[in-house]
Amino acid sequence: MTPASFHIAACPGRGRGVFTDRTYSAGEYVMTFSGEKTHIGEISDFTHYLQISPEYFISPSGDADDYVNHKCEPNCALYFEGETLVLKAIRDIALGEELSFDYGTIMFSEPTTFACTCGSAGCRGIIGNYYSLPDVLKEKYLAAGMVPL
Repeated sequence: MTPASFHIAACPGRGRGVFTDRTYSAGEYVMTFSGEKTHIGEISDFTHYLQISPEYFISPSGDADDYVNHKCEPNCALYFEGETLVLKAIRDIALGEELSFDYGTIMFSEPTTFACTCGSAGCRGIIGNYYSLPDVLKEKYLAAGMVPL
């Protein structure tokens, strides 16, 4: 694995995000998502939780992985390597670019939906779970292996 290099900075209108301190190539490892394995029944606020199985989520870690924002046209995706959830580039990423993934690829049981402010040309306007994605997008993500569950 190539050493990761990024920093957390303000994202106007979206809190904070993670930005690159170097370029990344398509398919390259970017970071590991960590946190405690938590049962769905123990969670009252799903903010920063990532679903890893039908009933379990990873809690916020306190690290940079908590600040990777959603984009409807992401530059990264989440993948399992064994039982570890990792973020990888799905296209080349430029120096200074914000890292992002489509939250819909990791949300299945989560009851949360919220307005999207990603600013992508193809913004869907709302972030919901996988089942709310357009069928053509679900098929694209599945074919590319971008749906880890």
